[in-house]
Amino acid sequence: MSKIAAETLREETEVLAFDLWDTLLDREATLIPALSALLDDHGSDYDPEVLLRRYLAMHFRDSMIDSLIPGPHTPFKEISRRALAYRLEQIGLDVPDEEVRAVIRQWKTLQPYPDVDAALDRLSDEYKLVGLSNGDPDMLDAVRPNFETELDGVVSVADAGAYKPHRASYDLTCEAFDVAPHEVVFVTAHTFDLVGAKAVGMRGAFLNRHENPYGGWIHEPDITVPDTGALADALADDAEADDAEADDALADDEP
Repeated sequence: MSKIAAETLREETEVLAFDLWDTLLDREATLIPALSALLDDHGSDYDPEVLLRRYLAMHFRDSMIDSLIPGPHTPFKEISRRALAYRLEQIGLDVPDEEVRAVIRQWKTLQPYPDVDAALDRLSDEYKLVGLSNGDPDMLDAVRPNFETELDGVVSVADAGAYKPHRASYDLTCEAFDVAPHEVVFVTAHTFDLVGAKAVGMRGAFLNRHENPYGGWIHEPDITVPDTGALADALADDAEADDAEADDALADDEP
């Protein structure tokens, strides 16, 4: 990102809205061991990492269907339970429902990636820090204390009635914090919900933890960073001070 672009984001941004699952919270560190234990209990040598990917893909598909069809919003936990049960049945395992639900409850215990807490602390003086998540409200309440820096608020898509990238949750975020879309930078590790944010006029930060291509969407991120530390390097107050010091140093060097 150019220096001019960084300055524009610093000047205009009021809210940093973060996706939570896999952007700030490390789901693999918790869910892979939980799935591994489940598979071991049922005598299966199926790869838990592969199971996680297939389970999450099914969950994503079903959440998109839920947002498109008429009817009430289906909670994240229920969509997740059905998706995991389907994948377990697909690999030939007969797993009691309570054991499936026990894995789903692990979402409430997810911990931040190692880079997150220091970065949020750097960003907290300058911006409102908000979680904008597909998770249910009780799930978000459960993980908020896991951050050392307190979030200024959370928005659940349950309150909007549709999963990201439907525009309802992005609009609700702007309403809740009384900001225009361009005053929000939405930060996520996922292309799909960044496309949704950009489509409604928000700025976007692609936090590319897994070194994946963004894809050929016309709605491109304003900034791409590998982790939240790099995000803070670009947008925090101390980053702006570093730029000013660099400018002063260059001026001193001029004849």
